[in-house]
Amino acid sequence: MVIAAFAASRLALANIARLRFDNRPLNDAAQLLDRGQLRDNLLDSLLNLHAQPPLFNLFIGLGLRAPSRLETPLFHALYLAAGLGVALCLYIVLRRAAVPTRWAVALTVLFSCSPGVFLYESWLHYDYLVVLLLVFAVVALQRYASERRPWQAALFAGTLGAVVLTRSFFHLAWFLIPVILVLLLASGDRRRVLAAVSVPVLIVAGLHVQRLAAFGTFALSSSLGVSLARITVFQLPPTLRETLVAAGELSPISLVEPLSPAASYHGLVPAQRPTGVPVLDDEQKGIYENPPTNELFRTNMNSLSQVRISQSYQRDSIHVIRTRPEAYLQGVKTAIELFFRPTSDFFTLAENRARVAPIERFYNKAILGMVAGGAGEVAIPDSDSQYRLGPARTAWTVVVAYAAAFVGGAVFLLKAVFRRRAGVESVVVAGFLWFTIIYVFLVSNLIEVGENNRFRLYSDPLVLMLLATLIVEWRRAGRRGEAEPLLAARPPGSPIGEPSGP
Repeated sequence: MVIAAFAASRLALANIARLRFDNRPLNDAAQLLDRGQLRDNLLDSLLNLHAQPPLFNLFIGLGLRAPSRLETPLFHALYLAAGLGVALCLYIVLRRAAVPTRWAVALTVLFSCSPGVFLYESWLHYDYLVVLLLVFAVVALQRYASERRPWQAALFAGTLGAVVLTRSFFHLAWFLIPVILVLLLASGDRRRVLAAVSVPVLIVAGLHVQRLAAFGTFALSSSLGVSLARITVFQLPPTLRETLVAAGELSPISLVEPLSPAASYHGLVPAQRPTGVPVLDDEQKGIYENPPTNELFRTNMNSLSQVRISQSYQRDSIHVIRTRPEAYLQGVKTAIELFFRPTSDFFTLAENRARVAPIERFYNKAILGMVAGGAGEVAIPDSDSQYRLGPARTAWTVVVAYAAAFVGGAVFLLKAVFRRRAGVESVVVAGFLWFTIIYVFLVSNLIEVGENNRFRLYSDPLVLMLLATLIVEWRRAGRRGEAEPLLAARPPGSPIGEPSGP
């Protein structure tokens, strides 16, 4: 049923709504290296990548090896497969959590047919691939929590590692905490589990060490300062920034909007000596005709000059947080407001959004509880007034769902720990879901302002999974008067939805 509904919805979107796969990020995405370098010099380019983790660039580079006429159909097919994978993983998690079949199907279809899903599925960007990896990680964790096999632990850890190696948003600490939890769950087979998870741990940690040795930063992205500047320095009025720069409190770079063309920074940071490596030396990426390159987005964020630019922004950002915390708090407030807008309300999706406007308006009002019915962002907003649209474009259903997940998840986990209640599979999976939801919310809104609703795409399916798990567990506890013993795992091979124990 899920597969049939997914296929029917995508055929309708393509043939009736005329939804098209947007491959413009091949040339325009700040996250990607020059496509010519990815196609012709893939390995050397990845070895000199510092602005992003490597997997998405590797994925694109391999796809570019196909004949040019097949590039778009190939990527489109892969993203459709990813969409089906997201739907199937969501359904599997819900059924294994003992959600009745009809409800599991309904929730899965409702999610996979939402504009915030199929629009990102039609955009060649890493966000949708990260969603697939996250929901697949939950499937792997469910199986491991129930059956405790080392290969399942390796699959879970490897999937989390792939998330970190795709999206710098997910930090090394986010990766290690669940892996440590997996090791704690292992009892008599701990050495085999340790050996199984050590491979992805060594790969992820090794790449961090390589970045430290090559670029002087123990991180998979060198652009943190750019994000921080938007939520701190550029929350200050322009006149105040000019005054602070004149007084020497801020550097002149704080008069240049983050992500401005490379020429805007000439004279503001020391010039870099040529290295002979194009992805490090070139300030701009090439111009390509298919798809056409947008001159505005040609900046090569991987040039070595960008490292100095980000470091300068970061120093100014920290100064603003220390001396004018009210500016940072205003940025966080705006970020949270943006976080709870529909995920589809994002300027890069404008062309496809126009094609499905009636569907989006209906979904936003009927399902997401949004008051306003306008089109939202259709162009790049500025860093101030256009971001602050107030409660009219807030997805109030999402606000309620996240509040329930935050509070309900904490209560459930505390009861499980201190009263030794609920099955181990439910506790482990709920713990991972709750931890990741909290992580996405905090990281989204504490270090960035402008694209926060896009980041919520990562946690929306996890909130759905967590709330479904909590409802099932609370109903089960209500019927029995108490939940299952904490460490009572479902026996291997038992039917989905069947409780363990007598």
